[in-house]
Amino acid sequence: MSREKAGYRDTIEQLNAMFPDCGMLNQAQVARFLGVTRQTAAKKIRFNPATARVTKADLARQVCL
Repeated sequence: MSREKAGYRDTIEQLNAMFPDCGMLNQAQVARFLGVTRQTAAKKIRFNPATARVTKADLARQVCL
């Protein structure tokens, strides 16, 4: 059984506070959350290629490496 990465729950809480009504985030929302440009967010975060979005849980996993 895998363990949660350090800071995962804190990141999920921050995402839920910033985007309470969204399940999946687009590049602009991710960039705003991370404090980077949309281009940087697109390079650093793996988005779903079909929808160009990422779930909050997946973003939290990617941020908490």
